[in-house]
Amino acid sequence: MTETAPARWVPPHPRELPEWRAQLVDFTASNPSNITMREAIRSGRCSIVPTMRNAPIEADTFAAIVLNKAERARLEEAELYYATADMTALALAAAATPPRERVSVDRVPAESGFIVFAEPIGGYVEDVGAALAGTLAARPGVDAKVTTPIVAASWTVWTPEDVNVEDVPVTWGHITSDGYAPIPPGTRGIWVTYYSPRGLFSGLPPETVLGTMRDGSVMTAGMVEAEQQAIPGGPLNWDNEVLLPDGAEFETARPDTTDVWSHTLYTAWQLMTAAGGTRWAEVEEIPRERAGRKRDARQGITGPSAVRVVNVHTAHRPPRAAADADAAASTGRREPSWSCRWPVRPYRRSTCLNPGGHAAGECQHEDRIVPGHIKGPQGAPLRTGTTVHLWDRQPEADA
Repeated sequence: MTETAPARWVPPHPRELPEWRAQLVDFTASNPSNITMREAIRSGRCSIVPTMRNAPIEADTFAAIVLNKAERARLEEAELYYATADMTALALAAAATPPRERVSVDRVPAESGFIVFAEPIGGYVEDVGAALAGTLAARPGVDAKVTTPIVAASWTVWTPEDVNVEDVPVTWGHITSDGYAPIPPGTRGIWVTYYSPRGLFSGLPPETVLGTMRDGSVMTAGMVEAEQQAIPGGPLNWDNEVLLPDGAEFETARPDTTDVWSHTLYTAWQLMTAAGGTRWAEVEEIPRERAGRKRDARQGITGPSAVRVVNVHTAHRPPRAAADADAAASTGRREPSWSCRWPVRPYRRSTCLNPGGHAAGECQHEDRIVPGHIKGPQGAPLRTGTTVHLWDRQPEADA
C-alpha cells in the first residue's frame, strides 16, 4: 500500500492572511466552488444540510449554493487571527481532554472569524478513491492513501433564521454520529468550517496512477496536483464543517474527526478569552496596507483587514531551544509531535461562577486552564506527552 505523507505545512506570514481571505471570498460561491461543494455533499462530507420546499433546482445543487453563499458571508465579515506554533501546541496540549464546560457562544473571540494555525490541529487518512470522490473512478489495483492535515478554520455565531432564499425560509438538518436530525428554528450555535492545504498528492511520485477519468484515460498524481494548482481560491481547500449548538456538552472525541479539531479550536478560544486566572495569550495586531484595504472594500469585505497574531504569553512561553527541538522532530504529520515544550501538560479546572446556587444546581461552570508544572532542573527541556506549538514568531534564545 502506498501512503502519502503530506507535504510539510508551510504557514503564511501573518501579513498574507488578508490576501488569502480575499482569494477564498472570490472563489467561494463561484461555479467551480459550487460544483466541488455539490460533490462533497454527494459523498457525505457535509454535516450541515440546507433544503427548501419546491426548490427550483436539484436538492444537492441547491444545498451547495446556499452553503457556499453562507461561507462567503462568513469570510467577508470575519476578523483575522494567526495562531503561532507555540499557541497551537498549547491548545493541542490542553485539548488532550475535552472541554468540561458546555459550548458557549460567549467563548468566540469575535462574532465571525478566520484563523490560520502555524501547525496542523489534526487531520485524517483516507483512500485515494474517497479523496477524489466525484472526480474519477478508482483504478482497480490502486491501493494508496492520502493524509490531509487541518490548518485553518472559519466560524460565526449562527441561527437557522440567518439564511433565506428569496424570502423563503430554508430548512436545516445536522448529520451527526447518531444520524440526521432537523435543526429546530431558534437554535443558536457556532458554525465552524475547517480548511486543509492544497497539495494532497504532493507526497506521491507524479507518475503514480491514481485512477481513470470518465473517458477512460489515466489520471496521475502529477495531473491532479497541476489541476488543483490551476484552480483559483488560494492555497486552502474547504474540507468539512460542524455545528456546535450553544449549551451542548463536549464528548470524548473520535480520532481524526471534526470532534478532535473542535476540541482544539474551542480550547484555543478559551485560551484567548480567559477572563480569570492565568493569562495565556498575547495579541499583536498587524495592519493591512492602504491599497489592500481599498481592494477589500471593493470586494465587499466588511470584516477588519488587520491580522491579530496570537502567541503564548511571555510568562508561559517555552524556551527557543525546546521549540527548535520540537520543530526538528516534527515530520509534517497531520498532527505535529512535540516532546520538549511543557513537562506536564496544562489541565482544566471546572470553576463555579455562582457558588451560592451550586447545591441547588442553579449555577454556571466554566473551564479555567491551569498551567502544568516543570520537572527537573531549571533550564532543562520542558516535556509533555502532547503536541505543543506557536501562534506567532518564536521567542529569542534568551527569552
